[in-house]
Amino acid sequence: MSLVYGTYTQRELDDQYDTSVPVGGDVRPYLERFDAESARARATLEIETLRYGPHEREILDYVPGEPGAPLFVWVHGGYWWRLSKDANAFVATIPAARGAAVALVNYPLAPQASIDEIVAAVRAAHARAVGRAAEAGPPPRRIVAGGHSVGAQLAACVAAVAPVDGLFALSGLYDLEPLRRSKVNEKIAMDEASAARNAPLNLRPARAGRLAIAAGGREQDEFHRQQRAYAAAWRAWGGDVRELGAADDDHFSIVLKLVEPDSAPSRALGELLFS
Repeated sequence: MSLVYGTYTQRELDDQYDTSVPVGGDVRPYLERFDAESARARATLEIETLRYGPHEREILDYVPGEPGAPLFVWVHGGYWWRLSKDANAFVATIPAARGAAVALVNYPLAPQASIDEIVAAVRAAHARAVGRAAEAGPPPRRIVAGGHSVGAQLAACVAAVAPVDGLFALSGLYDLEPLRRSKVNEKIAMDEASAARNAPLNLRPARAGRLAIAAGGREQDEFHRQQRAYAAAWRAWGGDVRELGAADDDHFSIVLKLVEPDSAPSRALGELLFS
């Protein structure tokens, strides 16, 4: 038996990061729900689409808030090669209803874009959103970056270079070396150096403020190991950490909790933005 990472064989490691495994191999019902919830959100939200770079996907959707309102910058998941801001519009509904500004970020996808290029794009998108939020009056009184899966990794990369008041991370990836050794890397093609320099575990935040972090109870062990490691690092950097309970959730249902005002993720996000 040949081990490729820790105690895992190649097949075991691939299964650890295959997000379809805990949901019976078919994620389509979840993605259909993402699309349906996002269509409902777009029907009610005031959305501006802003460009932040020359690539066709270097755009973001911006939902204006009240002058000086908190700003929430959200980055979608999809293992760097699929999905878009359009499937995540539902994330904006509750923060926007409370008066926050929200930016939903698109970014170039693998394999056409490398992980370094994707990280650079998301950092540029964050800067564009912050600039837009300050155009109509005082700057945002609070800035929270957040994301799901690799979106959480990308939001954490933003926090390494741009001071944020909070980081909101669902089912995130913070140690990229096991991803480099898994089948996930077939499209993103990280080498050892690029995996290390874009791993949030190696990136001290510009401001270690508050972190709200969660992984679903139905997710694989590696997602929980990653969360424990990053939470411990954030505490070592001097930040405040709240680990959220999500015992009944998988990698996809945990994001859909953001349409439920009383869910633990929605309450935690509200606290980061407003209290």
